[in-house]
Amino acid sequence: MYKSLYDIISNMSGFVLAIGTDEKLGKKLENNELITKCDVLNGFSKNNKKGKREKIKTINIKKIRKIYKKKKVDYIICNYEQISKYLKTFIKDSVFINKTKLYFYGDVDKNVIKKYQRYNADISIKEYKKTSIIEIDNTNSKTDFIKDLKYRIIDGFNSAIEFIGDILMG
Repeated sequence: MYKSLYDIISNMSGFVLAIGTDEKLGKKLENNELITKCDVLNGFSKNNKKGKREKIKTINIKKIRKIYKKKKVDYIICNYEQISKYLKTFIKDSVFINKTKLYFYGDVDKNVIKKYQRYNADISIKEYKKTSIIEIDNTNSKTDFIKDLKYRIIDGFNSAIEFIGDILMG
């Protein structure tokens, strides 16, 4: 899986947002000369031109839509285990801010694919033994306030039904 992620990172260019990446992927992001700007949500550090270690900008995931404007980020790469608890808001926010492609890696839930298909995103999956890499192409994805509100109500209704079912069964 890491070899495929290294190939993906080496092909990235422009503005990259990395969420939950580890030190190996951080070094690969740091060494890519085509990346003009890279923001990271877990805060690994890199060497600047003088050889000193500097901390890369860290951002609160709940404020991601306020910080980045519409279709500003070229690539987003996410560790699914790190982002899974924020998926309610992250899906609509990532469609809003992402210009080209979004990558999830790790033990990814297949329910995420259905939620991104709502926004007309093209999705491809690479399966490995225990993990997978999901590539979501957001170039043709569109979002608006009414669509986001509708999907939020539908998701809230479905989670309420699941919660009631769990109470009745348990």
